[in-house]
Amino acid sequence: MFSEVIDGLVEMTADQILERFRDLELRRRHIDAEQAILVAAIDARSIAQCEGHRTINGFLRAELNCSKNEAAEVRALGRTVDQLAGVGEAWMSGRIGRSQVKQLDRARANRRISDRLGPLVPMLVEQAEVCDSPSFAELIDETIRCLDEDGAHDGRDDSIEHRNAHVSAVGDGVVINASGGSPLEAAEMIEIFDGFVEAEFRRDVAARAERHGVNAEFHDLARTARQRRFDALMAMFRAAAASDGSARAARLVLNIVVDAKTFAKVSHAAGLATDTNLAGEPVDPFTGLTRPADLIDELLSDPASLLDRRCETDAGVPVHAHDVLQAALSGHVRRVVVDSKGVVIDKGRKSRLYTGSARDAAKLLVKRCEHPGCLLPTKFCDVDHAEEWDRDDGPTDQANSGIRCNPDNRAKTRHKWRTKRATNGKTYTIREDGTVMLPIGARQPVFDDDPPLEAGRRCLEDLEWDELVAELERQGLTDMIEYS
Repeated sequence: MFSEVIDGLVEMTADQILERFRDLELRRRHIDAEQAILVAAIDARSIAQCEGHRTINGFLRAELNCSKNEAAEVRALGRTVDQLAGVGEAWMSGRIGRSQVKQLDRARANRRISDRLGPLVPMLVEQAEVCDSPSFAELIDETIRCLDEDGAHDGRDDSIEHRNAHVSAVGDGVVINASGGSPLEAAEMIEIFDGFVEAEFRRDVAARAERHGVNAEFHDLARTARQRRFDALMAMFRAAAASDGSARAARLVLNIVVDAKTFAKVSHAAGLATDTNLAGEPVDPFTGLTRPADLIDELLSDPASLLDRRCETDAGVPVHAHDVLQAALSGHVRRVVVDSKGVVIDKGRKSRLYTGSARDAAKLLVKRCEHPGCLLPTKFCDVDHAEEWDRDDGPTDQANSGIRCNPDNRAKTRHKWRTKRATNGKTYTIREDGTVMLPIGARQPVFDDDPPLEAGRRCLEDLEWDELVAELERQGLTDMIEYS
């Protein structure tokens, strides 16, 4: 049977192979979702006990011949589709995959927030469809932090209190292990280490150019990336040994991106801002605008506001708001406060470094290369024109900027691709034939310049009435509901 499949591949075109691959993934998601809800039913109706098993996990290990961890995952996914409305439907329809459901399960399994999670689920399911996998995992992390502030604070304090590090000789080599500390210290260490790695890379490039001249790019570098990382760490140790041992803060700038509401809340908690106006009404300490008395209540009443929350370094390292305030007061790091649209409204005491720098502004709020599937950090990427400078007369401003690594940037130009921001705030890559690069099962995005009838037509086939209404609302076409 398997050999027949292999033989069939020989006669298939590239397009047919891709179509088959995508079709199989959609079918797998449908089956996985159905299996998950069946597991939930087996658990709820104690069917496993009828089969002679004491636990549902034992039943799954026996039936699936799987490990303990695999059985626990299958059971957890069953509980997720059973307890979080809309997850099973999105999974079975193919709009999200197993990876996204596992992230949603991570939030559901957190007992400290599970009773508050319900109002946020529809928004999270929608984001699971449009976000890449790393971004959605980060959104789940932010959801847990927002709904469990005390837990996040305790975790930070525990990490600082139990910080530790070891350098050990093991066999013929060395093992270095460090854990704990604050997120700011982690960000600083990463920035320093990356700087040393970059220096080692430049040494290899310079040596290759000196040896091979104009044909240098056709030759390998003297060391592998792994070897350069080890040598960079050795260089750090030697540089430390050559210093005076003062352990002064590094001469580098760390960017912390924080939204206005988070910065306002921590400022008020520290007694640096009021949260009421002259009439005694609750207001945002940063903007002066009225708001609910409790920010968690505000989040639950407006789940989409979670997407505006940011408290992290520009590399995506989460930072506790208390550390942001400490950094802002000391001036050791540059804070960048943004509003709900991502517009910078406060750059802190080192804002002079931004003057005239469209490049810094464009790269600050993006964590990775924006080409689908690429995970290269922003710091190693180019600032790209969404509308090409030569071909499309695209302006050089932040509204027309995008972040791409050098190979993806060149491929975009070579293949005549373009990028475009949709109404959901995400940037999509569009092929020359007008098709949008999307994950398997994801619905077509809606763009501001879509003709109303075209936007209304998208993704509406084969939908039940409730699904149709929800889709029209998602696309901002509520005036069509009564007509329909």
